[in-house]
Amino acid sequence: MKNKTVNFLNSAIHYCILVENLNSNQETDKLKSLVISLMDLYSKALLLPDVEPENAALHEFNISLPQVNFEQYEYYWEVFNPYNFEAPVCNSLSDDVLNIYKDVKEGILLFERKKQKEAIWHWKFQFQTHWGGHAVDAIRALHSANIAE
Repeated sequence: MKNKTVNFLNSAIHYCILVENLNSNQETDKLKSLVISLMDLYSKALLLPDVEPENAALHEFNISLPQVNFEQYEYYWEVFNPYNFEAPVCNSLSDDVLNIYKDVKEGILLFERKKQKEAIWHWKFQFQTHWGGHAVDAIRALHSANIAE
């Protein structure tokens, strides 16, 4: 359990630092770095252990979201459910990236407060219900953006 959790924590910290510095990053491959980080984060989330939190109370966090700008790659088309064809909808890459950031950062803060079970439960629950979908959408959009560059 510990190794998988520590591996996820390290990926989460790396992802958050990358997002926090995205606009100041002059690296030409910042979109590629972001997709690599997202894929790493996603794959490690799949391995998080099942835990029950010691305290089921909701934790409130005041998380300041960094500013990100994806310029011509900001908006993309997406189908919500690939098994039930509906008209594509317009999505925002910054919305995906920042939703993931917020959910992952909350878990990091719980972990830093020595609430490891709550952090693991939070990461896994939010992955299954919220940020996992954002990650898949962002990975696909970033894949297309990397090919276009």
